[in-house]
Formats: sequence, C-alpha cells, structure tokens
Amino acid sequence: MPDHISLTAIRTLAIVAHELSFSRAAEQLHISPSAVSHQMKQLEQQLGYALFVRHSQGVELTQAGRELARYARQAMQQVDTGLKKARQQSQKTTLTLAVTPSLAQSWLIPRLNSFYQIAPDTELKLLARDALTDFNQQDTDLHLHFGDGQAVGLRSEFLMAESMVAVCHHRLISPSEDSSNQSDALSLRQRLEKGEIPLLHYQAGEEDAPGGLSWQDWFSRNNLTMASDQPHYHFSHLQMVLEAARCQQGIALVWENLLTPADTALIRLPFDPIALKYGHYLVAPEHHWQRDDIKQFSQWLKSQA
Repeated sequence: MPDHISLTAIRTLAIVAHELSFSRAAEQLHISPSAVSHQMKQLEQQLGYALFVRHSQGVELTQAGRELARYARQAMQQVDTGLKKARQQSQKTTLTLAVTPSLAQSWLIPRLNSFYQIAPDTELKLLARDALTDFNQQDTDLHLHFGDGQAVGLRSEFLMAESMVAVCHHRLISPSEDSSNQSDALSLRQRLEKGEIPLLHYQAGEEDAPGGLSWQDWFSRNNLTMASDQPHYHFSHLQMVLEAARCQQGIALVWENLLTPADTALIRLPFDPIALKYGHYLVAPEHHWQRDDIKQFSQWLKSQA
C-alpha cells in the first residue's frame, strides 16, 4: 500500500466520485478546479493506476476508482462521525457529586432525568459518601450533605429540611390501625408497647450524624413505653431499613424525604412527623461555586426540593 495517502485526497475523491465533476467538487470544497485535478493526479500517481477517465463533459470513474470511492465515502462518514462525537465530548463537563447514600437512591436519582434534559453537556458522577468531603484530599466538586450547614472553610447552601416518620408494610398492621380513628390508633399504641412488631434500626450513625433520632427518642416523644423484650433488627443505612420494611420485617423510622408516592407497599403510622434540627445542604469550597455547571445544578436541585 502506498505511503502518505492524505486524508484530504480521500475526501476529495469521495466528493468527485459523487459529483463526477472536478468543477462541482471544487465548489463544495471551496478550492479551484485545478487544485482538485492536481490532487487526483497526485493520488493516481501514488496508487499507480487510474481512477478517472477524463473527457470534455466531466469525468468517469474507472472500475478501480469506483471501488476505492465506495470505501472512501464510508471512511469519510466514519471520520465525520468521530469528529462530531469528539467535539461533543470536548464540550462536556463532569460534575462529581458526593451525596448521602440513601438520599441518592430514593430522592436524587429518580429526579435526574429532568436535569439531564436541561444540561445535556454535563456528565454527573455520583459518589455515595456519609462523612463530609475533604475537598483537599478527595476529588469532588460538590457534596449534598446532611448536617447543620456549618463547615469550616466551605460554603454551605440550604436545600431542604428533614423529618422522621415511622412506616411499615401495610400487611403488618390491620386496615383499622392505619386510620385516624382514636380507638384504632390506641390499638396500634398497645401493640407497639407490647413489642409485637419488630423495630428496624440504622445503627451506624454515619449517614445522619449528628442529627439522628433513635427509636427510644421516638417512643418517648409519642408518650410510649418500649417493651423490655422488644425485637430489634439493625442496619447501617436508611435505605437498607426501608427495604427491610418493604419486606415486612418490621417498622422503620426514616427520613420523610425518602418516601415516594410510588412506594405503595409502605404506609405511614398515624403519628406526627418529628422535625430534625439538621437538614440537607450543598457544600463546596467557595471557588467551586463560581463554576457555571455547579450554579446550574444547585439551582435545579433547589427547584426539586
């Protein structure tokens, strides 16, 4: 195979083969007909065989010319596609977001399609992380973090408040216990105090540190006494507790923002939500907030809260 066949010559061949005219090909390429003719003569010399039969009304392809032109068109289509994709990729930005694991799974990810629609050039990279990011050591642009919003040397913007609610699978309690009727609620309170329904705990404390609410606190705030033989099942994250509740393993005490209308298997127990003094914040170094992609993402997040 001859060396140094130029991409320009291959592109010119593909156009000449389609137009069967040096003049019309020259118009598309914005060069002179003589320049097109020179490129094709040079290509024929490099190949060692004729590609065209030239006559006064234009040119015709030889059999070898038709074969090479077919591959030239395919090659240029692939090159053009590659250039387009490379250009699109060069225009994309990557935003690395650390986020509390359970909030990511139950609240953030189901909403992301609407962000991708308004920001097609932003590639979002999600990292499940409990503890606040060390931006000096960890390659992260922004952290959606649960806490008090106080972070030394960082800027925090409030996203949304959080409350704790008790939920369970609807089959764990009778239909009447799910109602707001006072006597039915009393029946549920009695079952809770007898320890008839297991309590699902997330015990690691990382995901909601420092603002969690224990079952003991919940019982106390609702004027209930926990049975000494109360069954307890323990998990490290809220999402695991929710899944256990869906599997009818007990009552879960979870963030209210993790619940969705689509989760029809779970019902809320007839007790008021308990507001936490901590909430969800967007946290990053001050200079990160100057980036357009972070501004756009934070504005979108606030519209979802």
